[in-house]
Amino acid sequence: MSSRLGLRLAACLLNISEARRKHIVENIAKAALGKNGQTHPEVSVLNIFSDQDYNRSVITIAGSIDELGNSVLAACEEAFLSVDMGVQEGIHPCLGAVDLVPIYPLCGVGVEECGAVA
Repeated sequence: MSSRLGLRLAACLLNISEARRKHIVENIAKAALGKNGQTHPEVSVLNIFSDQDYNRSVITIAGSIDELGNSVLAACEEAFLSVDMGVQEGIHPCLGAVDLVPIYPLCGVGVEECGAVA
C-alpha cells in the first residue's frame, strides 16, 4: 500500500523504564536518530513524555517504515545498556528496560507491515 505522495510512515510509542534520569532518556531518544556512524535521516523523535512517579517514559519515534525498525532497535539497545533494572523503582510494574514497542501506521502503511516491523 502506498499513498499518492509516496509516503510510507509509521510511529512507535517506545515505553522505557526510566524517567528520573533525564540524560538517560535523552540518550535513548538520540540513539533512535543515529549512533556510531549509523544515521536514520528519515526518522524523527516527536515527543518524550516522562512520568516521575511511574519512572517510565514514552518516546514517540516516527518516520519511514523502512527506517523505523532500525531506529527503534537502536533506541532499545541503548535502553538495555543504560537502564539499571537492579535499582529501578516506580509505581508502574515493568518487565524490563523496554516494556512496550507498539508500532502504528500513519500513512501508506498497513497494520500487518507495522506488526512485521515490531
